[in-house]
Amino acid sequence: MAFKVPPAKVHSYVTKLLKANLIKSPPVWYPAASLAPPSPTFLRERDPSGAKPNAQLPFEEEAEKTLNKEAAASTSSSSKHKELSRSARSQKHLRWKSERPKTIVYPEDRLRRRFYEDHPWELRRPRCLVETSGDGTRRNWETLLQKGRSIADLTGEDVIQHQLYLMSTGKSEREAYHIATQEFYLHRAQEETEARVAKAQAMAFGLKPRRSAVMNGLKREEEAIRQAELNAPKF
Repeated sequence: MAFKVPPAKVHSYVTKLLKANLIKSPPVWYPAASLAPPSPTFLRERDPSGAKPNAQLPFEEEAEKTLNKEAAASTSSSSKHKELSRSARSQKHLRWKSERPKTIVYPEDRLRRRFYEDHPWELRRPRCLVETSGDGTRRNWETLLQKGRSIADLTGEDVIQHQLYLMSTGKSEREAYHIATQEFYLHRAQEETEARVAKAQAMAFGLKPRRSAVMNGLKREEEAIRQAELNAPKF
């Protein structure tokens, strides 16, 4: 069974092998690991220097003791003690600042927020999240409607990417937003016109229109009322 070395001790283990001439040439990563050897533990220490966040200097300790004595001796110690202890202990330079990851901000975030504030109903349109063909990330955003896509596939994300492209050409955010949304409205109007014409053609060939959910609900409600009237004499 082969000897397993912990990852943090690989550098020191290879160093011993080189000194014993068991390895003729060092690995490729050895010079870099020699300049920055790995830590003996993978856990990130909160304070590598070992300093105490709440540490106080000698004169600060004496000042705090004096303030505590004066606060205990005074009659109104309840209110004064809080103010004095708070001022003595609020050492901002000794406080430990918690390490937090930086906020990731993309330029599309602001554009997306504005578009969906002006067009909230676009969030209710169904979308297909499965790519059927091609790579969805490689598109030419010079035009809003991409090649090979229908008007029904147009979404608000296309408007945002098209606006971002227009801004990269030198246009302002407001001007790019106006151009992108104007083209978007034209495509939406064309989609509604095509749907209206297709419905009229279907009606001309004898297709009966489907009742909406509201009409179906009203019909069931009327049937329930008639049935209740017929069953009323039995009770």
